[in-house]
Amino acid sequence: MSQNDTSDLVQELAAQLGETEDQPIKQLTAIIKYCGSDFAQQVFQEALAIEAKGGLLVKSGARRRTLGGVFFYLARKQVSPRLRRKIFGGPRSDDKPKEPPPPPLPPFNWPERAAIIRLLIDESGEVSTVKITLIGRPGRIETRKDLVITVMTHVAGAPTLPKGVPKPPETPTLYTVYIAAKQWKRIEPALDDPDDQLIIEGTASYDPEIQGVAVFAQSVTSKGLEKKKREAQKAGASAGEAAPAPAAPAAPKSLPPLPPLPADESPTAEESALLPDAPPEVNQKLAELYAAASLYRQKIATLASKPAGQQFGLEMTRKLLQNTEAEIATIEQKYSG
Repeated sequence: MSQNDTSDLVQELAAQLGETEDQPIKQLTAIIKYCGSDFAQQVFQEALAIEAKGGLLVKSGARRRTLGGVFFYLARKQVSPRLRRKIFGGPRSDDKPKEPPPPPLPPFNWPERAAIIRLLIDESGEVSTVKITLIGRPGRIETRKDLVITVMTHVAGAPTLPKGVPKPPETPTLYTVYIAAKQWKRIEPALDDPDDQLIIEGTASYDPEIQGVAVFAQSVTSKGLEKKKREAQKAGASAGEAAPAPAAPAAPKSLPPLPPLPADESPTAEESALLPDAPPEVNQKLAELYAAASLYRQKIATLASKPAGQQFGLEMTRKLLQNTEAEIATIEQKYSG
């Protein structure tokens, strides 16, 4: 399109749109220059159609757009961002100006935490469960009935924390740990190894009188015991994969298979009279062990008959049978003439 033709079309569109100011006429000229006359005429027809249906309100809803305003609104929406900047430059006068970015948030300073927390306490949340894990060596042990008490301290040092989380203070935190005596008796021998460390899991509460954290242990183990446990499981799994399961392991000669005892009955007098020189309670215990061993053998035979991938619990049942047979042998050796 020649310059004269462009000028004529601009004047024609400007007249039909009711635009007489320099700025909208410059924008009309740019629309025809960059988008073509067909595009300008198509947008003009769309503007007429909208106007015929009642027009279009400005963003605030305070008034209707003029026909020229509808035309430029449609044109802005249909051109690319690059052309929009070339044709219109900054935002339209009736568009809402961009809000300035919010001011940057202040950094967190640890000494100011008390003032911040005071603002939060009145609307604090609620915790349904607290779990804590302590790993380390215990201090002096104080023993009471069914209870062991020890004190441990911790300095946070320089842990790796996510960006923005403040570094903990280096003030030692006092932990008073309450452990069931039964748990402690099981775990105490592991601490003969000076390099071993306790793993204590439980719930915690602040003790204002001591000004420290009270930890009420739910489970107690050690790194060394956990390592041995993993090694035993790994060895058991490897043995199970390497050795084919026997079809039906034979009972040792010293343990003739006995029928299992019903769950709701005690051994009969005949079943209890196994060792003449043993007290009745020992014979009763022996009869129960025989019944347990018989059950284990039956379970082993059932599991061993299944495909290799379905023999769940086979190795554990074998170990239980071995332990039961060893206990039977100990009793028989003690009370046999």
